[in-house]
Amino acid sequence: MLKHYLALILLIVGSSLYGQIVLFNGASVSISAGAIVHCNGGVKITNSANLTNNGTLNVTKNSSLALAGNFENSSTSVVNGNGIYSIEQDWVNSATFQAQGSEVILNGNTEQLITSTNGTITEFNDLTLTGAGTGTNQRKSLVGVNSRTSVNGILNLNDRELYTGIQSFEVLNVAPTAVLQSATFGSEGFVSSLDPGYLVRHTNQTTSYLFPVGSSYGVYRYRPIELTPNSSSNATYNVRFNNYSADADGYFLAQHAADIDAANDLFYHSIVRSSGSANVDIRTHYLTSDDGEWMSQAHWYSNNAQWEDVTTTSNSSAGNFAYNEKANWNFPTSNPSYVLINTANELIIPNVFTPNEDGANDDFFIISKGLTDYNLVIVNRWGNPVFETTDPAAVWDGTSGGNPCNEGTYFYILKAKSSGKDKVMQGHITLHRN
Repeated sequence: MLKHYLALILLIVGSSLYGQIVLFNGASVSISAGAIVHCNGGVKITNSANLTNNGTLNVTKNSSLALAGNFENSSTSVVNGNGIYSIEQDWVNSATFQAQGSEVILNGNTEQLITSTNGTITEFNDLTLTGAGTGTNQRKSLVGVNSRTSVNGILNLNDRELYTGIQSFEVLNVAPTAVLQSATFGSEGFVSSLDPGYLVRHTNQTTSYLFPVGSSYGVYRYRPIELTPNSSSNATYNVRFNNYSADADGYFLAQHAADIDAANDLFYHSIVRSSGSANVDIRTHYLTSDDGEWMSQAHWYSNNAQWEDVTTTSNSSAGNFAYNEKANWNFPTSNPSYVLINTANELIIPNVFTPNEDGANDDFFIISKGLTDYNLVIVNRWGNPVFETTDPAAVWDGTSGGNPCNEGTYFYILKAKSSGKDKVMQGHITLHRN
């Protein structure tokens, strides 16, 4: 009993414990709201101890100990409360951690581990990643266990890398803002994984959910995915960035449908709808300066053992990133693999149409594939525009301003990009009504 009492006095009266590991061996300890406790060396909670933290517990590496700065919870102990845990080295949870309204801040300048000695999964409330380390020391890494943030929790990556390895990190909070990161180009926080690991998000809104995925293995790349569900029903999506050619995983880029010209051999993404039935808009971000220019995306069809164009995508940019977007994707197969592609160009422009409402050849339209930055202008013989569109699927019904155009010859100018190169085509159209 004396040991328990002394431990309690140390925490309440003493503000700093220098160069040692503080051991809570069966003790019941409480840190009150507003209290700040510094443990310069590490904390071990063991032998059915109970720690209630409603204040701030700082665990630092300011020690000569070989493995300083760890927070270790073990042996049927219980840690709870709404306080802050600021940890400079590893989070080792092998007992009960009740996150409640707490925040865990991993602030070390060397690689920090989220792990367990017995496979216990930590469910954090708010998990915040900070620090100044670079390279592998930028990482906060899952080792041997999955982890997650709670239904009310926030994952704040700042400019750090959350490396899950073959494990997965799950965000239970369905708010689109439940994952935060630095917005500075080149310093974005991201989640990196190896097969079969993923960043997992739960959704119930028809708004964009960011999956900030990337990798520091080999060439440093941040290539996020945005998923926008088409339904507010509950669903779960998993995303992983694979920072190497899909060939390495047996999804050979040379095996593709005839309408694909080329596929990105630098990286590919794995995207899974693991629960629910909501279709999504998939927006894949990339850097044209580093990755090239791409028209569309392809999905691997295992039954055909080939890549096939998802078709009818759009291209645009957001900040420094270009992106390709596929709307209303329904996940037709269980395979998770997607890659950026260029398709074979197809362009068919008719030169006559008859808008007389007889149901045959009533509209003028261009059949195209693989074109971006599309702009079509049709003018009369005096050069006055009668129709203009940036939509490759748009049709001209032979009217201008709601009024039928006269029979005769009209001229079109089509400007677009094909495989990143400017393309300009001009020609004439004959409009007949009889």
